[in-house]
Parts: sequence; C-alpha cells; structure tokens
Amino acid sequence: MITTMNGFLLDENSGEFEDNGRKISFHNARFYDTDAKKLVKVTIPEPHNALPEPQVNCVVVLKVNAGEKFCKLVFDSYEL
Repeated sequence: MITTMNGFLLDENSGEFEDNGRKISFHNARFYDTDAKKLVKVTIPEPHNALPEPQVNCVVVLKVNAGEKFCKLVFDSYEL
C-alpha cells in the first residue's frame, strides 16, 4: 500500500550495531507532517540516496509495510 503526506525532512540517522553476533544496519529519517502536525519516523531502503533537502516542503510518498503486529513506513520518493 502507498500513502502520501505533505511535509518536510527534519533529520536522518544511520549506523550499524552487533546483536548476538549479527551485524544490523539501519537508516531512518524523521519527517514532519504539516497536515496532521506530527512527527513521522520512516525507514530508508538500502540503495536509496535521494532524500529531499531538510526543511523544504514537499509531498512525501511512503510505502506501508503492514505486518501481523506492526506497520512500518518506508520512504519511496518525494515531489516538490
């Protein structure tokens, strides 16, 4: 499922850590939804590098990965 929101990029973070001998890497970003006036945390997929400039209003396109217990938002693209 795909959803969109009006908002802007606040910040992003990435890194790696080791858990029980497994190397786990992550890349996340926080967006501000200007319609709902809420912070939204999204996952950035691995080969993706095209994020909008911080504090620039745009339409953010997100994929919704719905699991049995949790839903995860994954960044897809943006439009100015």
